Amino acid sequence: MQIIKMDDGKQVNGSESKVVKVEDVMGSHIEDPVTFWGQNIELIQDLLKVSTALTEICPFAAKVFGDPVPEKIYGGLYSEDQCWYRCKLIKMMTNEKCLMTYVDYGNSETLKKPCIVELPEDLQRPGLASKFRLWGLQVPPKQDVTPFDQGRRFLASLINDKIIRINHRDTAHDGTFLVEAESDALNIGQEVADKGFAEKYNVVPIYNLERVKSTAATLINGSKAEVVQGLSNGSQKVKNILDSKNDYLGIKTKGRMKSIQHRSRDIKMDGKNALVHALEKKSLTHCCSGQMQDMIKIQHDQRLLEDQNENLRTKNVSYLQNCQLLERQLKQQQLELKKMEEELKQHQKAELKFTDDLKHAVETKLGCLAEKIEKLKQFRSELNENRFGDDLSDAMKVITEGSLQTPQSMKSLENIWNEYDLAQEALRKCKSLEDVHALIDKRNELRNALYAAADEFTSEIDTLSIRDRVNVLKSLTCSMNAAYGPHEIEHNSYQMFDRFIEWRNSKLQEFNDVKHRTAISLQVLAKWFDKTVKIFDLNSRASSPSIGDSKSVDEMLDEAERDVCRELDISTTVGNHTIMQKCELDKKIIHGAFNEVMQKINQEHSLLLIIENRYADSVQFKKQAGQWLNTYPSVGNLLSIKRSVKNLKAQLRWKLVEKNNIEDERLDNIVQRWFPELPLLHPEAAIKSYMQSAGLLTESLERDLFDPEPMRELSSKRSLVCSEVKSKRILLKGYSVDFATEANMIERAAAYHRAWSVLKENSGLLPILYLFACKSEPVAYVMLPFYPGCSLKTVQDTNPLNSAEVIKVMRGVATGLQTLHSSNIVHGALHPHNVFAVNRERGIVGDFDFTKSADQRNIVGWMVADKVNLIAPEVRSGQSATLASDVFAFGHLLLWLNFPKNDFAAKPDGTVDFSELSMDPKLWSLVSRLTCFSPVDRLEVDQLIKDGYFLAI
Repeated sequence: MQIIKMDDGKQVNGSESKVVKVEDVMGSHIEDPVTFWGQNIELIQDLLKVSTALTEICPFAAKVFGDPVPEKIYGGLYSEDQCWYRCKLIKMMTNEKCLMTYVDYGNSETLKKPCIVELPEDLQRPGLASKFRLWGLQVPPKQDVTPFDQGRRFLASLINDKIIRINHRDTAHDGTFLVEAESDALNIGQEVADKGFAEKYNVVPIYNLERVKSTAATLINGSKAEVVQGLSNGSQKVKNILDSKNDYLGIKTKGRMKSIQHRSRDIKMDGKNALVHALEKKSLTHCCSGQMQDMIKIQHDQRLLEDQNENLRTKNVSYLQNCQLLERQLKQQQLELKKMEEELKQHQKAELKFTDDLKHAVETKLGCLAEKIEKLKQFRSELNENRFGDDLSDAMKVITEGSLQTPQSMKSLENIWNEYDLAQEALRKCKSLEDVHALIDKRNELRNALYAAADEFTSEIDTLSIRDRVNVLKSLTCSMNAAYGPHEIEHNSYQMFDRFIEWRNSKLQEFNDVKHRTAISLQVLAKWFDKTVKIFDLNSRASSPSIGDSKSVDEMLDEAERDVCRELDISTTVGNHTIMQKCELDKKIIHGAFNEVMQKINQEHSLLLIIENRYADSVQFKKQAGQWLNTYPSVGNLLSIKRSVKNLKAQLRWKLVEKNNIEDERLDNIVQRWFPELPLLHPEAAIKSYMQSAGLLTESLERDLFDPEPMRELSSKRSLVCSEVKSKRILLKGYSVDFATEANMIERAAAYHRAWSVLKENSGLLPILYLFACKSEPVAYVMLPFYPGCSLKTVQDTNPLNSAEVIKVMRGVATGLQTLHSSNIVHGALHPHNVFAVNRERGIVGDFDFTKSADQRNIVGWMVADKVNLIAPEVRSGQSATLASDVFAFGHLLLWLNFPKNDFAAKPDGTVDFSELSMDPKLWSLVSRLTCFSPVDRLEVDQLIKDGYFLAI
């Protein structure tokens, strides 16, 4: 029978009870509606010590170097409070950002590497936070995001920063404790379930008491191996922490520091008194002479004097504090007196101004009213009619009355076109002659149907004014953006047009009412002035106004000014054509109507663009497919040029070769676009091999056509000849091939040619002109441009490049490597004989042996620059050549070009030692990053081209 000790001192039979352990925990982080993190309250002091240590260490600690490792604990700067906490790596988000979890609290966030520092060994301890999951509860599998967030907030309100009682029930496989939690007599799991944020499920407990004990021992500094202390002690700690609330840590620390100080002081005083007593006793025992007694008396008097001096110092400090307090009070009284003097001066100035205003009150008031009335007249003359949202109202009419919908014929056209594309794709994938004819019949049937649908669609579109409508929408968009600025996408703009119209009518009514009140006020004031004029006319018998009149002149002036100002405010808003109303509701309604107008404009404009594009595609399809509706291409006609080339004389072959290539391109276009079955139906046309070689392979060329000149000085291992075509020197490289080697050669040459075709002359690569096989022997030829005397080896032997020329040439070489590496092609043969400096300013990377792999091309005899070995250390040790191997060769070529006569020493790892050389700092920085021993530390070509060394010129 297994006995378990509870926190309250009780023991429970392990075979009968489901509770494994009870502890008091402070909640720190909520993960989901049933999972949270917390710390045992006995670890609060440890948490305080760790926090203090981090505050002292982290600001001066070393930043993390490279990528953090999951096994270590680091210091992380938390973004919300800018304080340091211990954290571990979860995963790398990017090269500069890491997802870290705070091991003492349980929460996680993404940190930049500068916010992560190394921690010493004494802080490499397990985290103080534990992960708990409510026993018997789980989050519903199909729960939406909103209930999930509400559940997290609800659990946070019950747990965060509170002391909760945890009853351990089991431990999950990932180390999470399965517990029952209580807070203030509330069953937290039951509360979460009652709110509907989690559901209950039947569990089969797997009790593992020893594992729980081990985990608890690890949490408490690795020094305690027993279960948490008694319930009574835990309850008392809960009460103390709840009383102190958020100030717990600060008060506790402060109290302990004072206690330590008092105890230290008492120990010192007791020690001092004991020492004096011992000396006195020893003196009296062993020395009874008068001199010794006088000495003891002197010491006693000295202690009395010291005590008096201490009392005087204390009184002196108190007097100084009182003096400082009086000085501060005096300065405060002086500041208050100065403030009162300033206020008195302001009151006097205001009184003088008020007196002056009273002298000219009538003049000032009438003059101000006259200016506002003159301004109002100007506004009324400029605004012949009320303009509350007229532009928006007109835009609504344009987009609702003239809107175009998707044509019905376009929908059927899309369906047939999709079926036609699927039929063409089936023909491309077909490998059987038995199935191809059925697929052809189906394709032809769909092509006829598509032709008819396209004709119907284009006829319908011809009747519509698509382009005019597009122009109207563009003009409307410009006017709306000019008046209201950029629009926002709103998903809840339902019935905004109706709300805007209702608001506009209300504003118009309000404006008319304001104008009416202004007219009445000014009429009343005009009548009063007319009557007053008659009073001052001596020839008139009109009497002065009686005191009992309903309104005084001041009231009439104030009412007229108020109504005029109100109309001016509204008129200014309308006249400036702005939506910056005083009322937030007005801005919301205008913005909503404007956004809905722009959304509908954009929707219709997008539809019109789709219709125009489909119309252009349909017209093109009708034009191209019309010739094949009732006919089928004759392969004999398409190949007629190939058959006639054989009968022409040598002097005409080259032009016919060019024409033949044009025919091959046309045939390739027909296969790719219309009849993918042709390579299968007519293998004798060699269409497939032409397409696989990216258009390089041709059957029309032969070696004897060129009247070649052998170039034995350039190569003794293979057939290498030189010739001239159209006044340009060309080079023919011959390779002995068999069936398998020829296939690999075509594949590699095609990949090289496709990479070159992206930028062509700006690719930095030597282009391949043609690829052909010899008819009489198993030799394949590659036709290339010839640049005699331009290889780096020849140039450096005859007239070495200067520094500026080296930068230009090697920048071109880097561009060539970038072109190859972008297509994931390893050159593997970058050496001085295979790199060219055209006109001493344009660097070109030469081709390589297409019959060999990148590893086979790294031949020791060729991969050298004088005494500099260009083969990367990893390739020399037996690894495969990679893109980084090309970068290594490039770096050593660059070093050799800048120091062609230097005998470079080698390091133990096989790389060149250039530490003793005097070179430009930019060059030294670049070469050191290109010739690293480890491939992963070398720059990539994209980074290489952007280096400051190549931007110098």
